[in-house]
Amino acid sequence: MKISPKQFQQVMEVYRNQMQKTTPTPQSGHRDSLSLSGDAKAVKEVREMMKFIPEVRQEKVDALKTAIEQGEYKVDGEQVAEKLLQRMAVDRFMISDD
Repeated sequence: MKISPKQFQQVMEVYRNQMQKTTPTPQSGHRDSLSLSGDAKAVKEVREMMKFIPEVRQEKVDALKTAIEQGEYKVDGEQVAEKLLQRMAVDRFMISDD
């Protein structure tokens, strides 16, 4: 699963907005407690998953480098166009019209 920086920022914005809305007012004699919403739990899970995703997939870089050096690297224009359209669709879906 790929998460674009734009999607991550949108998730974080939802989280920040929710935290501002749910900030409890201090009351004397009460203990502090923490309750995570579904959105906050999702953000936490995404952050945990991102810890295990390397910034650079070296094996992929090495394979591409070798293919380029040997003249075997071919770009499939249809695949590039398809990926661009998928990314655009996801980005548009993630943008909310408030």
